[in-house]
Amino acid sequence: MAQTKIDICNQALLKVGADTIASLDTNQNTNESSIRSAKLCNILFDQALEETVRSYPWNSCKKRAIPVKLTNNPTFGYDNAFQLPNDCVRVVEIYDSSDGVRAMRQPYAVEGRTIVTDVDKIYLKYLAIPEDVGVLDSMAALVLIMRLAIKLATPLQLELTMSQALVKELEQVVMPAARSIDTFENSEYDTPESELLLSRFNQSPII
Repeated sequence: MAQTKIDICNQALLKVGADTIASLDTNQNTNESSIRSAKLCNILFDQALEETVRSYPWNSCKKRAIPVKLTNNPTFGYDNAFQLPNDCVRVVEIYDSSDGVRAMRQPYAVEGRTIVTDVDKIYLKYLAIPEDVGVLDSMAALVLIMRLAIKLATPLQLELTMSQALVKELEQVVMPAARSIDTFENSEYDTPESELLLSRFNQSPII
C-alpha cells in the first residue's frame, strides 16, 4: 500500500520513540513534543529521501531520457558532453542506441550536472527523486524510514547504542532484503562488475 510523507515520518518517529505528528505544518500539531517532531522531519526528510534514492537503482525511481548535447566539448579525455536532466540524482547507465542494448560498455563520467563520453548521442537511464513518495516500492519506503530514523536519533539525543542498532538494522537486514526484492523485479538487471575490472579495462565507473 502506498505511503504518504506523513506515514513515513511517523513510522520513523515511532522507531526512535518520538511523538508522532498530524501534519508537517507545526501550527497543526497540538503539543510541544509533536511540534518538535514536525520541525525535525521538515529539516531531515528531503536529505534522507535523496540518500535513499541514490543508495540503490530502485525500479520505482528510474526514468529515461535523451540528454541534450552541449556545444562546449570537454577540454580533454572525452569527445562530447551532455546536460543531465534537472531531476537526475544518479546515473544508472548510458546506451548508444534506443533499444537499450549495449554492444559494449560505454565509458563515461558524471562531472557536475553534465555527463561526458565519446558517444555522439546517448540514451540515459537515471534515478530521480519522486514528486510523490507514494510511488516508492514498499521496501524502498522502509529504507527511507530507517534512514530518517537514524537522522532523528542525534537531535533527539538518543543513546548511541540506539543509533548504532538502527544503522545495523538498515545495513544488515533492511537494505539487503530491499535490494534482493527490487532486483528480482527487473529482468534487465546486470550483475555489477568489479571496480578492479572496470579500471583495468577502462570501462565506465560504478557511480
